[in-house]
Amino acid sequence: MGTSGRRSVLFRSIALACATLVATTSIITPAVAQTSRAKPPPPRAGSAPAQQPAASREDAVLLNFVNADIDAVVRAIGQYTGRNFVIDPRVKGTLSLSTERPVTRQQAYDQLLTALRLQGFTIVQTGNVARVVPEADAKLQGGTVVGPRGAAPSGDQLVTQVFRLQYESATAMVPILRPLIAPNNTISAYPQNNTLVITDYADNLRRIQRIIESIDTAATSDVEIIPVKNGLALEIATVVNRVL
Repeated sequence: MGTSGRRSVLFRSIALACATLVATTSIITPAVAQTSRAKPPPPRAGSAPAQQPAASREDAVLLNFVNADIDAVVRAIGQYTGRNFVIDPRVKGTLSLSTERPVTRQQAYDQLLTALRLQGFTIVQTGNVARVVPEADAKLQGGTVVGPRGAAPSGDQLVTQVFRLQYESATAMVPILRPLIAPNNTISAYPQNNTLVITDYADNLRRIQRIIESIDTAATSDVEIIPVKNGLALEIATVVNRVL
């Protein structure tokens, strides 16, 4: 092949390479431009990041247990909440537990407490272990104790609270409060220091505390001073006492 032929082939190769480069560039550039438009604009300096709903931050879930074995439900809730459950062998049966909206870990635990209470069972927290036991034996398994000046927590957990009365007799209060306490739970009076010891569910203890505070008040009486003009006050007081 002569010199002119080699030059012709070289020019055609260069032209083909340039055409390929132009075609490739025309395909890639629009794609890059489209990707850039899809990216959200960077946040302005000093602006707070967008907050996600609380439920998503806490990995909220829907509960949907229908006639499920109690053991399976408790273990599923334990895995979700990170709690260690020990189930009494006498705890048997099924329960239904479902929610219409996602719930947090604490809400799931509270829902389980309520569902177990309806079946005659409860949870007693001792250290890092939560024991699922029959309600009748829960008061013997330990649990939370609240002193005379404390306030019971809320919820369906079993709590023992001490009430110290100032004006009313603790013994006289027992028959008044007994009908307000669950049959399996207890109320006892300690006359030596005029206190009541009540074991019941936390929400009910809050109600009982309000009742005790309303009853245990100082007796008030109106005192009126009447001046005596035409007699002896001592003699008149004797006559009035006989009439009253």
